[in-house]
Amino acid sequence: MSSARSLFWAVAVSPLVLTACETPPTPELRIGLIGVFEGSAKNSSGMPAQFAARMAVDELNASGGALINGVNHRLTLVERATANRPDAAAAAARALINLDSVDVLVGPQFSPLAVAAGAVAEESQIPLVAPMASSPKVTEGRAYVTRLAFLDAEQGEVLARFAYDSLQLRRAAALFNAASDYSRGVVDLFGRTFVRLGGRVVRVETYNIDDPGDQRAQIQRILQDAPDAVLLPNFSVRDSSQVRLFREAGFRGRFLGSDAWDAIALRGRGFINGSIIVGNWDGRSDREGVRLFRERWTARYLGERPRATGAATYDAIRLIARAAEKARTKSGLPLVRALRQGTPFDGAFANYRFDGTGNPIRGATLLEMANDSLIFRVTLAPMR
Repeated sequence: MSSARSLFWAVAVSPLVLTACETPPTPELRIGLIGVFEGSAKNSSGMPAQFAARMAVDELNASGGALINGVNHRLTLVERATANRPDAAAAAARALINLDSVDVLVGPQFSPLAVAAGAVAEESQIPLVAPMASSPKVTEGRAYVTRLAFLDAEQGEVLARFAYDSLQLRRAAALFNAASDYSRGVVDLFGRTFVRLGGRVVRVETYNIDDPGDQRAQIQRILQDAPDAVLLPNFSVRDSSQVRLFREAGFRGRFLGSDAWDAIALRGRGFINGSIIVGNWDGRSDREGVRLFRERWTARYLGERPRATGAATYDAIRLIARAAEKARTKSGLPLVRALRQGTPFDGAFANYRFDGTGNPIRGATLLEMANDSLIFRVTLAPMR
C-alpha cells in the first residue's frame, strides 16, 4: 500500500475509531429544583429544600439511580433560585425547562410561587411536584402538578374535630385577614365541621392586613360572646400580637393556629402556651419514614436541624424516582399518573396515598405549645 493510500485510510478510519472508543453518555433523570434563597425564607425554606434534594439524589444514585424501562438513569439535580415573587418563580421554571432541559420540576414551596411555576409546567407539559404548597389553586384544573402538603382548608377540619372531640370545646370564634383566601378557607371548613359535630361558632371577625392599628375592637366583640377557643389562621407575627391582646383583655381559653404559625419562632412566649397548632410534620415522630430521614440528615448535616420543607422535598425526589420506574418513562403524563396512583408511601414528610388526583390523602399533625417545647398531641387522618 502506498504511503498516500495509507495516509488516506488513517485519516478516514481514525474518526470511526475515536467514535467507537467514546463512552456513551449516562442516561439521566434531570430534576429541576426551584427555591427561595433570600430573606427569612432562606433558612426556613430554601436551604432545607436544597440540602434534602441533594441528599435524596445522592442516596438514590449510590443505589444505582432510577431503573427506567430497564435502563439505569442517574439523577441529576439542577437548581435555580427565585425571588419570593410569582413572576420570578415562573421565570425560574421556564429557565429550567427551556435552558436546562429538566424532565421534572420540584418546588417552589410557597403557594403563590407554585401556582405561577405550575402554570409554566402545565403549558410545557412537564410534571411539577410542589412539596409544601397548600393552596387549592396549585393543583386545581392541572394535569401535570401534584402536591405533597395537605390542602389549606383541611386544617380547619382537623382543628374542629380535635377541639370538639379531644378538648371538649363547644363555643368557638375566629379572627382572620379578610384578604386571605388561605385564612378564609380554614375558617370556613372549621366552622362547618365544628357545627356539624355539635359545636357553635359564636362570632367571626376580620381585619385588614394593611390597617396600621391593632384588632382590639374585634377582640372585644369576640369576648362579649364568651368563646372557649379562638381560631387564628394568620401568620405568626400577626398571631403573636393578637394572642397577647386577647390575654391582656382577659381571655383564658384555647388558641387554635394553622401551619402559618412559625412554632419555632413563637416558643418561649408564655402567653402562647396551650395553643394548638396544625403542622404538616413533626420531626420527633418515631414513624419509620421520619426516623430514617432524621438519622440520615443528622449524619450528613451536622448541626443543621431538619425542617418540614426538607422532609417534603426529600420525599418529592424519591416519589419522582419511584414513579419514573413504574411508568417506564422519565416525564410526561405517564409519570404523573404513576405519581398519583402509586401504592401508599411511608415518607419522611408524611404517610401518603393517592387516588388519582394531584392532592394526597394524608394526615395532619396537631401540636401543643408549652414553654420552650412543642408537645405532640395526635396525627389525624382526613375524613375522606
